[in-house]
Amino acid sequence: MTDDRPDRRRESAMAETVPELLTDLRRLFARGSRETLRCRFRYSLGDPYAVAIDLILENGLSITWVVSRDLLSAGTRGPAGEGDFKVWPSCRHHSRRPCVYFSLDRPEGHVAFEAGLSEIRQWLDRTYDLVPAGRESELLDWDALADSLLGRG
Repeated sequence: MTDDRPDRRRESAMAETVPELLTDLRRLFARGSRETLRCRFRYSLGDPYAVAIDLILENGLSITWVVSRDLLSAGTRGPAGEGDFKVWPSCRHHSRRPCVYFSLDRPEGHVAFEAGLSEIRQWLDRTYDLVPAGRESELLDWDALADSLLGRG
């Protein structure tokens, strides 16, 4: 039996268009380790306020940081973030492509990366085309969230 309700069809169609970006990050200030790192940016309709950033290690394992989509977007236009994650665009130089920088801080250490600004912005634009800013709450199941927070279900 299939569910032909318009909401279910729309959710199914949207799920097929959720963008991912696979790119290389250049590690800044690297000593004794490789300078570039594969990275996957993911966006999920199940968590419409967030972006997952998977840092893919040489051994195939990954480290995932989940950050605010709006924070990442703001960081493509100016300095943004406090605490563990900070992001900011490069100053535009004639000889280099525009970049965006990420700084990840943990008690165990600090790492900073550089990525192409235009590809991050284009990817973010695709997520905002899918779910416009301010419309994220329409995708949340508030009853399920309340049940989870209250330990029911």
